[in-house]
Amino acid sequence: MKGKVFDDYDYENFYDKSFNELTGELLGEIVKPQRGVAYTTATIKSGNQFEVEIYPSFRKQIPDMIMRFKTKKRESRECQKNLNDRHAKKKLFRLIHENFHTGDYWCTFTFKDEPESLEVAEKLCKNFFRRINRARKKKGLENAKYIYIIEESERLHLHLVMDNELGKQEVESKWGLGFSHIQTLNYYKDENFIGICEYMVKERKSIRLKGKKRWGSSKGNLVLPKPRKNRTKLSRKKVMDMILNQDSIGERLEREYPNYNFKEVEIRYNDWNGLFYIYARMQSKKQRIRR
Repeated sequence: MKGKVFDDYDYENFYDKSFNELTGELLGEIVKPQRGVAYTTATIKSGNQFEVEIYPSFRKQIPDMIMRFKTKKRESRECQKNLNDRHAKKKLFRLIHENFHTGDYWCTFTFKDEPESLEVAEKLCKNFFRRINRARKKKGLENAKYIYIIEESERLHLHLVMDNELGKQEVESKWGLGFSHIQTLNYYKDENFIGICEYMVKERKSIRLKGKKRWGSSKGNLVLPKPRKNRTKLSRKKVMDMILNQDSIGERLEREYPNYNFKEVEIRYNDWNGLFYIYARMQSKKQRIRR
């Protein structure tokens, strides 16, 4: 598609129908050529993870579909929650994989004396982070990188991903509020970085202060990878062929990105215009080294 294109829109919100149920004749009816439509490929590299998002782009003039969604009433509470969950999971996934390495820590801390309120629990955790940073400063280290969530099962407890600049015993000594358990992360063993991301955003009786995210993080020292767009990587014909031949998507992507192994794919569509969104996750063939 020549000239400028429009691809800066919330495509995850527009393509919200699961593709799994479409097969055979129904699929053939939906996958039809669309005039004025191409596909943008956005790639996001986070540590050893590589995400590929393929979604429709249009001529610069905003198409009727976009205007339709902009003027549509607000999504139902459940639909909006699902969308927010997807966004939160992807952001957390990218932050953890980009900023943490094999050898960093996955920590669980409990409170011997149950905090009397959520605000008190949050304050106790922040005081703990301040103690960690004071100890690091004495050693000439920068502030700690961390991502955390306060969870309630039977009792309140803190889960935390943190860099390993301080030894485990010193970190445990700075908690001092109850039980502590620190595990060492491994990028490649059972993909346990993936497991941690899923655990931190899973549906649970987790708690957070009103107006806050489901998880918190250190300030000013975490890098959030940005998408890189390519409007010519995959033609519309290639994308439609991928949709019609789903079993070959992994092989196709590994040819396009030979330094990565294919891991998983999700396909969604919009039943109003018959267009598709493809999300794929790949993993680097090279071991990641802390620099």
